[in-house]
Amino acid sequence: MSNTRTALLDDRRVLRAHGADVHDLLQRLVTGNLEAVDRGTPVYSLLLTPQGKFLFDFFIAAEPGREASYLIDCAAARAAELQKRLTMYKLRADAAFDDASADYRVAARFGDGAEAFDGAVSYEDPRAGFLGTRAFVPTGAEIADADASAEDYRSFCVSRGVPDGAQDIGADKDFPIECNLDLLNGIDFKKGCFVGQEVASRTHRKGKARKRLVVAAMAGDAPDHGTDVTMGDAKIGSVCGHAGNDALALVFLDRVARAGGADAQAGDTRLTLRVPPYAAFTLDGTLEEDAQ
Repeated sequence: MSNTRTALLDDRRVLRAHGADVHDLLQRLVTGNLEAVDRGTPVYSLLLTPQGKFLFDFFIAAEPGREASYLIDCAAARAAELQKRLTMYKLRADAAFDDASADYRVAARFGDGAEAFDGAVSYEDPRAGFLGTRAFVPTGAEIADADASAEDYRSFCVSRGVPDGAQDIGADKDFPIECNLDLLNGIDFKKGCFVGQEVASRTHRKGKARKRLVVAAMAGDAPDHGTDVTMGDAKIGSVCGHAGNDALALVFLDRVARAGGADAQAGDTRLTLRVPPYAAFTLDGTLEEDAQ
């Protein structure tokens, strides 16, 4: 029996980016490679500050039947802000960013053996294969097997250490590599320039990030976002978000190693830390460069 589930993600919105200059404009702005999108491969991408800090994450796909037109799957809570930021960058370019949520909905199929959606812009989740498939579904198209909610999908993602940019990452605060977005294919380091590229590339070349996002299984009530995570008397990081029985925590790996296996706590809640399945680092102080 398949454990695949399908969810309409009502916490997502769809923007349409279009115009003669939109390809070149987006290619200069975002961390994903629009050349791959033009070849028919949707990408997971970010928009950073000039200082290399996280602002937005989203998925980009080519819109069928429209020349020089892209669909952007983004968090509903920040869609208007993203639209405004992209419009600000366009200056005199022939490019426009419109709300296309009346035309498309976002869906995800997750679990073992997740298949593509029929009659939709469907694709394997570019962050990691175990996340299943996503789709831009035309409004009015029926998804007969929709049996899960956006909350169910979030719990699935959090349990595997996959953050939601609108809920788990501090805009203009956190660096994308510390939040594992490089490990989730959010940054194409070979594409050339993008906003914040210098800082992101420098951190990537060093090969070691002291802070990383980990999963924290909770034994107790869910702690608030920003609650300190401690091991013994040492603060090792903070809680970023939670769903189901798991939280996400941004921790200093060297501090975790020095704590020597002490129990982790967030307020009154005991945490059991684990490395996400897609990551190369460990919790004993070994960083990416040494773990490979």
